[in-house]
This record gives sequence, C-alpha cells and structure tokens, in this order.
Amino acid sequence: MKAPLSPCSLALACLLPFSATAAAPAPPTPPDSAQVDALLEKFWKARGVKPNPLVDDATYARRLYLDVVGRIPTAAEAREFLADTRPDKRARLVDRLLDSEGYVSHQFNFWADILRVNTQQGGGGSYAVSYIDFVKDSLRRNVPYDQFVRELISGENTAASTAYYYRDRGMPLDNMANTVRIFLGTRLECAQCHNHPFDKWTQMDFYHMAAFSYGVGFQNGYGGQMSEVQRVVQNDPQLSREEKSDLRRAFQEISRPLRNDQKIEFRGERLPELPHDYKYEDAKPKEKIGPRTLFGEELEIVSDGAKLATYAKWMTSPENPRFTLVIANRLWKQAMGLGLIEPVDEIMDNTEATSPELMAYLSRQMIEKKHDMKAFLRMLYKTRAYQREAVAADFLDPREFAFTGPLLRRMSAEQVWDSLATLINPDLEQPDWKRSLEAQVRNASYELLSGAIASKSQDELIADARRIADRQRESQKELGRLQKELVDARQRKDQKKAQELSRQTNRLQSELRQMVFDSIYKPAIQKKNLEMASLELPGDLGEIEMKPEMVDDNGRPTQQLRRRIEEAEKQLIERQMDRLGIVDERERRNLQGFLRTAYSNWVRAANLPSPAPAGHFLQQFGQSDRETIQNAESAASVPQALTLLNGNIFETVVNAGSVLSREVKAADTPDAKIDAIFLSLLGRQSRPEEREVLLADSGTRGEKIYQDAVFALMNSQEFLFVK
Repeated sequence: MKAPLSPCSLALACLLPFSATAAAPAPPTPPDSAQVDALLEKFWKARGVKPNPLVDDATYARRLYLDVVGRIPTAAEAREFLADTRPDKRARLVDRLLDSEGYVSHQFNFWADILRVNTQQGGGGSYAVSYIDFVKDSLRRNVPYDQFVRELISGENTAASTAYYYRDRGMPLDNMANTVRIFLGTRLECAQCHNHPFDKWTQMDFYHMAAFSYGVGFQNGYGGQMSEVQRVVQNDPQLSREEKSDLRRAFQEISRPLRNDQKIEFRGERLPELPHDYKYEDAKPKEKIGPRTLFGEELEIVSDGAKLATYAKWMTSPENPRFTLVIANRLWKQAMGLGLIEPVDEIMDNTEATSPELMAYLSRQMIEKKHDMKAFLRMLYKTRAYQREAVAADFLDPREFAFTGPLLRRMSAEQVWDSLATLINPDLEQPDWKRSLEAQVRNASYELLSGAIASKSQDELIADARRIADRQRESQKELGRLQKELVDARQRKDQKKAQELSRQTNRLQSELRQMVFDSIYKPAIQKKNLEMASLELPGDLGEIEMKPEMVDDNGRPTQQLRRRIEEAEKQLIERQMDRLGIVDERERRNLQGFLRTAYSNWVRAANLPSPAPAGHFLQQFGQSDRETIQNAESAASVPQALTLLNGNIFETVVNAGSVLSREVKAADTPDAKIDAIFLSLLGRQSRPEEREVLLADSGTRGEKIYQDAVFALMNSQEFLFVK
C-alpha cells in the first residue's frame, strides 16, 4: 500500500527544489582543462557576464555520476566521496567513473539514440544483438571514434557493418542521409527530391554521395551453396513448373532456421539512378550517378569494390574538419547540456559556434587525443566550468547561452530508470550476462546449422528437398481441411472447436519443422561430428558445454539449457546474500525472490529491450522510439507524475530487500536513517530544517516517516534534475 502524502511529505516536497550550495575550494586543473576554462573566461569577458560559483562536493558528485555513468550514486558511494579529504578527489572520481562498466551502459544509451539501435530489427535475427555488442564492446575497449565509425560503414568489421546497414535495409538512400547527418552533422534529406532550399547541397550532390554505399546488400549466412542448388533446380529442363514450385517451397522451409543469419554483401558496380522527374540541366532523368564527396579533395577509387573503404577513409580522416567538429560538439553538449553549435546535426557553411575560438580548440583536442572520446570527456569533466552551479536558462536562441555553468536539465528516461534501479538492485553494474548467453546460443546455433548445410552435396540437398516437398503436399491437404473447419467453427461461434482446430494447425506446422531438423540437420551434425561452443557463465561459475539438443530450430535455448541458466542465476543470488551477511533462512528465502525479480526487471536500461515496449516506464518518460535520430523527449507530463505518485515503483523501492531499505535499516538513529535516505536519493545529507519537518511528524506517523521521506524525495525536482 502506498504511503499517504502526509503533511511532512508535502512540506519536504515544497522545501526541496534547488537550494544554494556553498562554493567549494578550487581543485587542481589539468592543462587541457585549464585551457578550456581560459577560453571560456575570455568569452565571458567579451559577453560581459560572470561565471557561476563552484558547487559543493555533494552536488558535483551526483552530477558527475549522472553524466558519466547515468545514475545517482549509492549512499555508500556518496558517503565515501564526501569523507575523502584529498585535494584531487574530484579528478580521481572522474577517472574512476570513466573506467567503470557504468560508463559503458550510459554511453550505450547515448549512441543507441543516435544510431537508432532497435532490438526488434530483423524479426528475431542476430543483427540487433551484434549491433548492441559492437557498440558496448567498443566503448568498453575505448576504441577511438574514427575507428569505431570506420568499422560501422566500411565493412572492416563484418558483424558491425552488417548490423549498421541492416538497420536501413532496402533503403540505401535513407542510409546515406542518416550517415551524413550522424557523422558529418549535415542534413541531406531534402536534397533527395530537389536542391536543398536552405543549404548549398544539390540533388546531384545527394546522388553522388549515395553512390558510395548504394551497392550494399545482404545474403544468407550459409553462403551461396543453397542459392546455387536452387538455381540448378530452376534451370533443370526435366522438371515441370509444378515440381520446381514444390522444391522452391521445400528449400524455403529447409533454410528457415537460417533465414536471419545474413551477411553483408557489397556489389560495387551498382549505382543509383536519378529519379524519373529529375529537372536540372546537369544530367538526364534515370541517369546512373557515380561517387563524389561533398567537400574536400577528389577521391581516387581504385576499384568498384573499394568504394566503401574509400568512403569510410574520407569521412573519418583528420583532414575532414566536419567529422571532428561534429563529435567534439556532441560530447561538449553531453557534458554541458547544450552544444556550441545547435542543432548539432544541421551544420551549414555559414554556421558559427557560440564561441568559435573554443570550438576550434575542442576540435584540435579531439585530433590531438587521436579521437579518444574518453580522454576528451575527461578533459571536459575536469574543467572548472563543469564544476560550476547549473544555469536554469530559458532562451529562444541557443547562442544566448554563455556556459557560465552546465545547463540545468531533467534526467533522461534512462537516467531516471537507472537511478531508481540503484535504489533497488544491489548488483546493478553486473554485465548483462543472460542476454550475452542468449547471443552466444544464437550464434553457436547458426554456426552449427550452417555447418550442417555446408557439409551436404547438391544431390543430397535436392533429395532432402524432395522429401520435404512430399510432406508439405500432404500437410497442405490437411491444412486446407482444418482451415475450412476453422472458418465454419468461427461462423458458428464455437470457440472451443476453433481453439482445438488452431492447435491442430500449429501442430502440423511444428511437426514439419521438427521433421526438417530431425531428417536433415541432425544427421549431418552427427555425421560430421559438429560441436558447439561452450557458454561462459559470469564470475567463476565456469562454462556450459553446449549440445545440439540445447537449442531449438530458431536458435533459442531449450528447457534443458534454461534450467542450467536458472541454476547459475540462483548461485549468483546465494553469493549476493552471503556478501550482504544474511544468515537467517527465512530472510534469505524472502530476499531470494526479491533479488530474482530485481535481476530480471530492475537492470540497467542499456540491458533492456531497446526501445522499451509501449507502456513501459522508459517510454512514459520519453525514451527514443529509435525510429529517427535522437528523438528522445525530456518534457514532463501528467502520466509521468502519476507513474511516480501512484505506480508500484514506490513499493519496490521501499521493499525490505531493496538497497535503500537495507541502508536505512542499518542506520541506528532517526537522524542517521534520514541521512541515509537523503544520501541515497539526493547524494547529500539532510539539512536541520528537513530533519525537523520529518521528526515533527513522528508522533503520528511513527516509522512511516521514513517512507514519507522517500516518497517526497522521489517526487521532488531535486531528485529528477541533473543539478
């Protein structure tokens, strides 16, 4: 049952917006950070403005946690930082957070918005999994930004390039426009249909750029063998049209388990052609157009097959000023809340940064740091400018913002979710091992089944197809009969009969698929003694030796494998309870259920489906739908308020097994309990007037005052904003 909004809760909610903080002593500043500050001071002097004072340690730490790892600090983390007396503790915290797994999760959310990473792309294929793994692994290994982009667009990294181009499969012109917008900060969409009305780009420029990547396509991962045998069948003059049709359907059924295992294929000879209504004098409608860059030197393309590599090399070159400018401006906005150039992806020749001198310095630093994004962010987070009080500015023109401190902004949907999860899940930063296992299973399954098909000769595959075609003809007759009966049952509104007929229809289809696996794949696997890779479990839990029967024909774990994974999760939960020092069996049983739910539901947003399904908390709080580039929404809404006020989140946060509840329980005095709540939610200790408001209500509310405090703080501006 929800805690009622008591008088003390209302008083707290009104008390909390944004109080002034005592200025902190000036921390040591690295040379590159100091130069950023010097350029800003010059800029402020020219603008006639003064910078905001430096924030206190509590405000700085909470801001840094949210900006670098995407969540609030735990009470223990806040307490440790506040107790640290070393003069360089802020710089140390920057370094520690940038090197943490939380940085990977938060930066993944940032790039998932930009790259439109969608776990549903491919209808169950491995493309989204590969995309997610590539982005996270690149961030974890701190791959230089230029290398990261080259691997996406050049074909150097097969899994990454396949995933990147598959996102816009069948839409090569849209893919190019998205690529240029993301990495060069230029909008070309309008030039697809006519010369750009506001920029210098022509429709011809658009098609010249599209020619670089227009030849990207996809083929099934089992190679050309299946395609070749189908060509042999279709060209066989001794087969009737009906036989060819039957065999074609049979081959489709045989290859169904591998339908989502596609690889990138580049046919460099393919070129885009101008639309039929092209109206300019420099070319004729339907004319094919070759590659040429938007700006910079003319490129020498040694062969059709080298187009993608040439395209990627030009785009990511240090001599391409737009490439470096865009990422420097994006990361500056990530740290300070607003870009020196806005919008960040609509840059024109006449676009001027708010501070051109600072923008030029940041671009040079990106090149000097060899496109090391982490080193660049480290420079920004160690500036005095970042450590100043936030600016609650409301302006019509972004160029009015003087960066006298970071822009005050509300948390993103992912930051709110991850901050709530911090109050609930005691092992939040654990890597997403279950999803990783699923990816390993799927990849191992594809490799196993592809190997089975590759081991067969053309004659064997044709014989297999004939057996399946015979079975399909028999099944088709039975399916026809069942469908007629199903229509009749529905017309008679005989729901029970209709359900039984639907089950029979599904059973027929399942039996056919099982026959394919048992009669075609399984014998080949056994004959060639094909083996599957081992699955790595988290921590020191060892491995699972995979066997063919552990996956179904869709590459998903069977019940046998699921049980093994559940056993591993149970072991992790037992170890977590040991670390928490819980020995009482009843308490362990209760906590075990809570932790199982927390580990499944309250994980980092980066480990949930991307985007979250409709109606999920993340969607309500404005998460991007991943359809267009960076379209997340940060505006507040009534449904958001109702979710926090009336949803079941509060009950989860104050559950006896949550991180927050255990923190409060460990405190031994009312003041200490209140401080534990404030440290957990706001990263600071309570003020005397706040404790007074709460404790004044203790006579009527008793122990409920602690839940009142949690409820009030969860719904306060101070909790929901990056201050």
